[in-house]
Amino acid sequence: MAAAHGRDAAVMSSHRVVIAGSGVAAVEAVLALRHLAGPHFDIELLAPTHALVNRPASVATPFGLGAPPPLDLRELADRYAVALVEGELTGVDVAERAVTVARGGDRSYDLLLVAVGARPIAAIPGALSFRGPTDVPMMEWLLAGAARGERKRIAITLPPGVTWSLPAYELAVMAATNLRMHRAAATVTVVTHEREPLWVFGPEAGAALRELLTSRDIGLHTGARPERVAGDRLELSTGETLAFDAVVSLPRLEGPRLAGLPADDDGFIPTDAHGYVTGVDSVLAAGDATTFPVKQGGLATQQADAAAETIAAELGAPVLPRPFMPVLRGLLLTGGAPLYLRAELGPTGVRQALTAHSHALRGEASSRALWWPPGKIAGRYLAPYLATARPVALGDAPLTDRVATGGAADPAGHEAALELALLMADEDEAAGDIAQALHALDAASALSGGVLPAPYAERRERWRAQLSPAGAAP
Repeated sequence: MAAAHGRDAAVMSSHRVVIAGSGVAAVEAVLALRHLAGPHFDIELLAPTHALVNRPASVATPFGLGAPPPLDLRELADRYAVALVEGELTGVDVAERAVTVARGGDRSYDLLLVAVGARPIAAIPGALSFRGPTDVPMMEWLLAGAARGERKRIAITLPPGVTWSLPAYELAVMAATNLRMHRAAATVTVVTHEREPLWVFGPEAGAALRELLTSRDIGLHTGARPERVAGDRLELSTGETLAFDAVVSLPRLEGPRLAGLPADDDGFIPTDAHGYVTGVDSVLAAGDATTFPVKQGGLATQQADAAAETIAAELGAPVLPRPFMPVLRGLLLTGGAPLYLRAELGPTGVRQALTAHSHALRGEASSRALWWPPGKIAGRYLAPYLATARPVALGDAPLTDRVATGGAADPAGHEAALELALLMADEDEAAGDIAQALHALDAASALSGGVLPAPYAERRERWRAQLSPAGAAP
């Protein structure tokens, strides 16, 4: 553990760091801070619940596969000298350095990390929504009906605006496997706005997934933007309709919209690559609550690590803060051997992405674990913490990649998060979703201090004009 001594420890002891949230970003930040800056300052974890639920693994529960039990945050707090306060963050008084807690008054802070996540809401009228553990009974009911022959055609959909598509493919693959085991005649089809399945992991992952879907007799409609369900028809934005007896949709996400903090139109908080909230002193944010366009647990922990390094340096620890450098890791559950996926941005930087963004991602797909410990939640400190019931020495065995992705990563690396946001904007534009492309550019703008590469600045004005009722940019 990186420890502080003498004068530095005395300075740290006078500071209170408040971390708001009970998800993976909040817990990763606690672990990272204790490793980086030691025990010589106060951490207060403001959490609406005292349990961290493994939401990514909940997708397996309807199919008879047990998800890991929730992590008791009280044990975490006891082990790492954290004051655990039950409450939900509702606002921030920046001038007074105080947070407002629902039914709990105000609490002061010296440094604040907002890691409250996002709210899942139904995305397609008339469809069933799978948001995680609370919707497991719905999926069990749907599968039981299909096994009895009550439903013949099931669609799993990825609606516009949802950037993390892996759970949709997991639901489809495991549903098809479950129905085959019960000798049900029902078919399963994935309907996604993506031009290629799991494109964000690169062409190798897309090819592996297509092969998997074919082997399980799962249909695939790409480039399709579901809008609503009417009776037994799924209506697409093009006017085309597809016939299904049941449609299950992933939800779209809304930001926390916290009083006192800036937010985009959907309530997400803009941050730079070190986690600082745009235009606000002493407040950082990480995870799904931010404007970063890809909402995924592993990326949330990487944002938390960057923010924790920033906070540790502010407290006087001997840490050189590194910016958020996204590496996508996804474990696709299949009901059998899982498929490990990983993608990094190439070393060529933003300029290549401007002209040939499909080559800016290099990815891998393998039945072998591509990182260790090989969990669904690939956090540097959280993964080993979840993988063992015994106390671990933080930093002694952090999450590591087991196989290099061919070629050294960009040593500077500081443009990786910006480039991924720009790639998301490119893909959204190609899929015809200009509004979502603008959201991705908003995230890129926050990461780059408000300045976009010239071609993207021009596109932003053009896209705004396209969406403006008057036909002119606002």
